[in-house]
Amino acid sequence: MTHKFVKQIEIEHFRCFDFLKVENFNRINLIGGDNNVGKSAFLEALEITARTIDPVSCVISLRDNIKRRQNSYSRNFSEFDIVTYQKNSLRIQSDISNFSLVIKGVDPAMHTNINDNEAIFEDDLFIELIVNSKSQIIPYNRFIDTINQKDQTFVHSNHTIKNINFITPAIIDERYLSELYGNIVDLGIVSEINNFLNTFDPRIESLLVRPTEQFSTFKIKLKDKNVPVLLSSMGGGLNRYIAIVCAIWKSKDGQLYIDEIENGIHYTKYDKLWDIIFETGRQANCQIFAVTHSKECIESFSRVAEQCDHENIKFINLSRNVNSDKIVVTVLDSPGLSDHFSLGMDVR
Repeated sequence: MTHKFVKQIEIEHFRCFDFLKVENFNRINLIGGDNNVGKSAFLEALEITARTIDPVSCVISLRDNIKRRQNSYSRNFSEFDIVTYQKNSLRIQSDISNFSLVIKGVDPAMHTNINDNEAIFEDDLFIELIVNSKSQIIPYNRFIDTINQKDQTFVHSNHTIKNINFITPAIIDERYLSELYGNIVDLGIVSEINNFLNTFDPRIESLLVRPTEQFSTFKIKLKDKNVPVLLSSMGGGLNRYIAIVCAIWKSKDGQLYIDEIENGIHYTKYDKLWDIIFETGRQANCQIFAVTHSKECIESFSRVAEQCDHENIKFINLSRNVNSDKIVVTVLDSPGLSDHFSLGMDVR
């Protein structure tokens, strides 16, 4: 499925945002800003709207977002925290999708898709989802059970978009890495990935996958060693680098979202990282949104963009207004970002 690029987004009452509108996204978009200004929340809003094509896919996207962020894949989530404090609704609209969620009290006259004889409401609440003019009413207790994966009758795999992917700040689990790498095998570009790895670290000859009874283990063949070594023994930076490159190809003709892109990667490798992201993103026709806390990573982004792809990048800086405490946004292209650095302005 070909997915067009996101050009703008409008967010209302989602997590820390009362209201935020951002326009003029490009192929490669880097998001910076101080701590607690909503960088990760902004990334999540983009992912949710990109994955939302109808009410069912919206629920799946919200479920994955909450479980991933609260690290609750093996247990119930802690709190339904996607709506801004003391609000009962949210809205996210982009040029790809438009959805709203409203938490309401029960109206006896309303109609649901549930059997009337079934006890469906808990605390007299229900969720109304409106996605691209399609409305779905879900009892609150059933919605929570869906988020906790206790009730999956509402969700279906054909409501997910395969070329929308999210890389978390943590080291990537090798089972998920296997899924990403499997797409590389299917595309027949294993040798290209090995070339990228050699660019990243000249000692690396190739990436190897050793199947086991339960799952596959990744190993690295180094030029000066006869026996491959475990990928996990090479540190988190290489794991992240492999995940990013493979995820770009898995997101071919779609979007990839990367939270804290610099995690585990030494600042001397940033130029190589961005160079490969620009080139691979272009080849895979993948739109990329990445978050960073690192000024060095932003400087590298600007420097490499000036050399190879300055027409296809944007830098989005989030900050808080000192008077109102509202989150505000500044969008810069590559020349504008260079001017900020030349004037000594801080872009974090």
